[in-house]
Amino acid sequence: MNTPSTALSCLNPRCKSQSLPDTNKSLIRHSRLQTKGGSRQRWRCKLCGSTLTARNGTPYHRLRNSASRFDVVLKMVMEGSSKASIARVQEISVSTVQRWIERAAKHASAFTDRLVRELDPVEIQADELRGCGPSRQDRHYVFATIEVNSRLWVSQQVGGRTMRNCRLVMQETRRRCAITGPRTLIVTDPFRYYREAIRKSWGTTCVHVESKKCLRKRRVVAVKNELVLGNEWHLEQARARSEDSKVLNTAYIERLNLFARRALACLHRRTTSLVRSSRNLKTLIDLLQCYYNFARPHSSLKFGGKKRTPAMQAGLVTQTLSLRQIFMSTGPLARVPWIVDPKGREGWRTACGNNS
Repeated sequence: MNTPSTALSCLNPRCKSQSLPDTNKSLIRHSRLQTKGGSRQRWRCKLCGSTLTARNGTPYHRLRNSASRFDVVLKMVMEGSSKASIARVQEISVSTVQRWIERAAKHASAFTDRLVRELDPVEIQADELRGCGPSRQDRHYVFATIEVNSRLWVSQQVGGRTMRNCRLVMQETRRRCAITGPRTLIVTDPFRYYREAIRKSWGTTCVHVESKKCLRKRRVVAVKNELVLGNEWHLEQARARSEDSKVLNTAYIERLNLFARRALACLHRRTTSLVRSSRNLKTLIDLLQCYYNFARPHSSLKFGGKKRTPAMQAGLVTQTLSLRQIFMSTGPLARVPWIVDPKGREGWRTACGNNS
């Protein structure tokens, strides 16, 4: 067969093949590329004449190292190992680890942005996580939102605890959700900027509740909820759709914060791997969000003997993905067999529910 069987396509943005439904139809075999790990097939576009391999446009392109080692390093980063310890174990420099993280995070962010779209959220929880820098005044916050029913990490924003970042994370969350549908229940803590950010981003398409914890001797003794946006009838209607939250609280987003704190060495409670800049923290969070949604089976999403990822539960994909599958997906998503079309997500959820 002269054309590639995968979703490989010409990477030239001005090529005429970009407007074709099957972009790999314009690719033909060209030659073999000799590398340290062996030879790879090169392809040539018949329309523009450019050549490429299967690794063009992926983090593995011109890596000068094995792809399996690259994946192992990234898994160690997302399982709590510091960059210095990874460099010692893998016998590479710390700068190489940082460069690989930046390369992978760029692709992971684009992958998340392409797939996490047209969501049908029932309940969304929002909160912020604090990370400390070299000094006590140097603080960095991670704003995050989670869809409770699927445990999907919808959006995140890294920076100061400001109105701007609060507004940006709410705008991104709204952009990833479907325009039409029932009102979405949004639960937050009493942080003063959430009210205005949610009102401007969501308007009348949501019901906003603030959940305040009453502490006594560092223990939660009561939870007070205040309806901020919407009325009681809208709130009861939204709660009737929710299958998980019997009591209004922020437990699910706080559990996500705990996962992020344990996963990244720079967010540990007592660590020497401090947050050096918001840019470095943003890179790690982009990578962790993609790993959490698509590659890591969630313990609370167990059906029979099989665990699902949040992306599977949300109907975005049909299987647990590996890092190799995520990083190699550069072509049109319509040709990838494990991606569910947004129009068929409800049917896929129904089929999974009947089989579980």
